[in-house]
Amino acid sequence: MAQTKSDNTGVRKGFVEAGGGLLHYVRCGQGPAVVMLHASPCSAKVMAPIQAAWSGEFTTFAFDLPGFGMSDLPQADDITIELLADVIAEGMDALGISQAALYGRHTGASVCLALALQRPDLVSMMLTDGLPVFATPYSEDRLKKYLKPITPSGDGMHLPWTFFRYRDQHMFWPWDAADIDHRSDADLPDEHFLHRGAVEMLEAAETYVPVYKSAFLYDTLSRIGGVSCPAYYGNRPGDSQFKTIQHYPETADIRVMPRDPAEAELAELELIRKHPAEGAVPDWTSRIGTGGDNRDYIATRHGVVYAIGANLGAEGLPQLLLPDMPGGIDLHKAQIIAASETRPVIAVDPGGVGNSDIDGVATVDRWCEQIDDILKHLGWDRVEVIANGLSGALASEFAERAGDRVDSLLLRSPALLNEEERAGFIANPAPEATPRADGGHLLPVWHHLRDQELWWPWFDTSHEAVRTNPPRISAATLNKRAVAMLKQAHHYRPVWAELISRDVAAQIAALPQPVRIETDPSDIFHIPAARNLTAAAA
Repeated sequence: MAQTKSDNTGVRKGFVEAGGGLLHYVRCGQGPAVVMLHASPCSAKVMAPIQAAWSGEFTTFAFDLPGFGMSDLPQADDITIELLADVIAEGMDALGISQAALYGRHTGASVCLALALQRPDLVSMMLTDGLPVFATPYSEDRLKKYLKPITPSGDGMHLPWTFFRYRDQHMFWPWDAADIDHRSDADLPDEHFLHRGAVEMLEAAETYVPVYKSAFLYDTLSRIGGVSCPAYYGNRPGDSQFKTIQHYPETADIRVMPRDPAEAELAELELIRKHPAEGAVPDWTSRIGTGGDNRDYIATRHGVVYAIGANLGAEGLPQLLLPDMPGGIDLHKAQIIAASETRPVIAVDPGGVGNSDIDGVATVDRWCEQIDDILKHLGWDRVEVIANGLSGALASEFAERAGDRVDSLLLRSPALLNEEERAGFIANPAPEATPRADGGHLLPVWHHLRDQELWWPWFDTSHEAVRTNPPRISAATLNKRAVAMLKQAHHYRPVWAELISRDVAAQIAALPQPVRIETDPSDIFHIPAARNLTAAAA
């Protein structure tokens, strides 16, 4: 198995080792390299529109800052802007980016400044958007009030709180000063933007404070004079930093950008064009397939798929592990480790699930094609498929299509519903989780996850339907699952509908491959799975 190169012009994602952990990035386009660093408290996803706008001329690398998105937080006593810049530089070196133009917003702008000072050899130019400038330094007490911890609560109310916390950041500056004197004159972003930001805050709940705090403690103005590369300091009306222009030194090349985002992207592009980076841009390659244990993405005909490989260099029949959809494989890490003790394992998030995006509708047909591409990438001619919960429907369909390429199936509590049960689930679909401007889509997902632990089926709340096993409803457990689901909120109900409508029992009965079924009382579909096991034993 070898690293696989792929078309470099579309959206590609990956991880690189840096800072003692993994640094996550999204790349797009073709041409000289541009490194893009986002504001706090979000991730590289916020850069997607500008990456698309510049993709015809530049190869953009949008990194998740350490501690945000899918990038690990460095194991350090003190998280500083200088440290974050070192990690980004290490990531650039590891990827083979010999030079890049730097573009950063807010916290990302501060990291760009530090990177230009610490590693000028990597930088052809720098363009900041709203470089943090604080005329009056923030005290420790003020920072504690501003950077409130996000603590999961059993009733799920931390979800709408986080949504409105992120929403208010675009209405007031600072966000916790909700009065006319601190009212923003910016447009309020749409519900999809707000949902993305809220989920990113939830994802970084345990790490966002030290990274965000570092931007408040980094003195940018005193460092501007030390930058040796061409540098432009952009600010735009409506931004919280627009009023700080007056504090810049006279030598700073300040550019007032248009208020309209699309117009600003074009104005920024004109500046990037002036000083393109030199040197070849490295090809995108997947680290999955190189042996050992790693996390990365695999390119498929329906987009890149997030994957975890474990013990990939081992002998024995390989195993393909599918998550309990619509949840992702990050919820199954213990299972992946256990399965990989003696044989290689590849665990994947099908498109529209977990950390794998997909354009358009997520369907079993498209997922089967993705699995086919994944096995070809790995060079695996024959596998055992391990599927959890609802993904048993996908596993059985793929086994039927793949024939002898699937050696056997191990299904953990598949949805072996009878006709009446299946009709009940179809009549009572999973909640609609498409983002709403008022954040009202969040709590229904929380209660759906919680109620599944309390009743079977979840929509029958009578005393006869009470589940007798200890429910997994701690705030921490439910929060981890909710965040995984909300990453693909608009696919939540459709994925449920796509899988729950299939007669899995009939399909596996017709398969030529051996099928093993395991179940545990804590599993959502334990009752029908156990019933089928009892019937088979009889």
